Amino acid sequence: MSVLIKNAEMVTMEDQRVVTGSLLIEGGKIKHIFPEGELPDCCEAAEVIDAEGKLVIPGMTNAHYHSYSNLLKGTESRYPLEVWSLYTVAYGHSLSVEDIHDAVLLGAAEMIRNGITGCIDHFPHFLKSEAALEAYQESKMHVAFAPMLHDIPDHKFLQIDFPDRIEQKLTASQPPTPERMKHFYEGLIRRWHGKDERIHIMIGPNAPQRCSREMLRLSRELSDLYALNVHTHLLETYLQRDYGMRTYKKGIIGHLDHAGLLNERLSTAHAVWLAPEEIDLLADRGVSIIHNPASNMILGSGTAPIMTYTEKDIPVSLGTDASNCGTSHNLFEMMKLALMMQRNNASEYHWWPTAHNMLEMGITQGAALLPGKRGKIKAGYQADLVFLDKNNPVWAAVNDVHEQLVFHENGQSIESVMIKGKWVMRDRKILSFNEDEVIDRVRRRSHHRLEKSTEALRFAEEQKPFFEAIYK
Repeated sequence: MSVLIKNAEMVTMEDQRVVTGSLLIEGGKIKHIFPEGELPDCCEAAEVIDAEGKLVIPGMTNAHYHSYSNLLKGTESRYPLEVWSLYTVAYGHSLSVEDIHDAVLLGAAEMIRNGITGCIDHFPHFLKSEAALEAYQESKMHVAFAPMLHDIPDHKFLQIDFPDRIEQKLTASQPPTPERMKHFYEGLIRRWHGKDERIHIMIGPNAPQRCSREMLRLSRELSDLYALNVHTHLLETYLQRDYGMRTYKKGIIGHLDHAGLLNERLSTAHAVWLAPEEIDLLADRGVSIIHNPASNMILGSGTAPIMTYTEKDIPVSLGTDASNCGTSHNLFEMMKLALMMQRNNASEYHWWPTAHNMLEMGITQGAALLPGKRGKIKAGYQADLVFLDKNNPVWAAVNDVHEQLVFHENGQSIESVMIKGKWVMRDRKILSFNEDEVIDRVRRRSHHRLEKSTEALRFAEEQKPFFEAIYK
């Protein structure tokens, strides 16, 4: 179906241009942009939209995200990562296939309402992948779905000696072998990769230190065999850097390099604790970095030097991470936080990031991590478009559109969202699925989920003192 959008003010993400004109969409892609006053009389479309008073921007991409966590809002977020992880694993035990399906749709609703049209879902519950992918198909969002591979638990990497009673419980459930994960991935790729030109599979090692050499080799093998991108957590905390240097001859980066994974297909979340020579190595190899400002602050992980990365031409995009480390899935919030974090305590103001830098990270760089041409309003690109209503105090006086998007917008102005030329939200109503039914199902099962996680939470409490001891 063809759509003509008239009288639109557009943030094209081509340089820093904001243009006014009309937009013709055919087959889910932008066919032509007509400058203001140049719309030919012969231009016809099945649907014509008058966008007078609207600001149109490309759909944003949440480049690091965990969908399951949408059911865990309000749970423990007062601990650093290594302790916090005990609880997110414990709550994860309570999630059914139905819960995972609804968690994906809850997150999709939140992201669409905030102008996010695509995401990278780093997904730990690989046995429930089908339920998650079915929900993504229903949502109509773009997703690069990265089921986690890992076979080394944190307590092994951190050299924690547990009493026998705890060790026996931990060894009762063995992690999946590389052979099993290979079989799993091959089936998932066969069934889902490229589906509807919106769903793509990524290889998702949890983190280098949580993967044996064999598991990382499998990641490289699958990436090479199927031409798939790879996504992983990287050096999120100082403890990971410290223990990584003790464990591997050249640290965690050397562990990745030995597996042959440092290349242009790799995107790394966090990357807070890189040494200067490691930054240079990632730049030389074409590795991308995803900055997660909110979760880094909430978990006390540190501040990633993202302007150093951009100066060395490392692509940097933005992620919201998990709901249960206190974040909302709102890239306007992440852009503003990221900008302020880099300016804080940096007296050399010429080095400060700009609003346009943040828009590049939230829109263009994130889009580049998923297949297809997205992230710009440009002929030949997919019609992932976000419509903001300017009839509110944020936009009453317009001085610089880029500045106002980053410093003053929070998503409240978003009225409608289009993915591949089709409406997924119109006049603030989600159209691709029944949001109210999802919310109702989640509410009805909430108490049951908490009951199911009681024993696992008790076990997390048993382990906690041993993890806390490593901080001393």
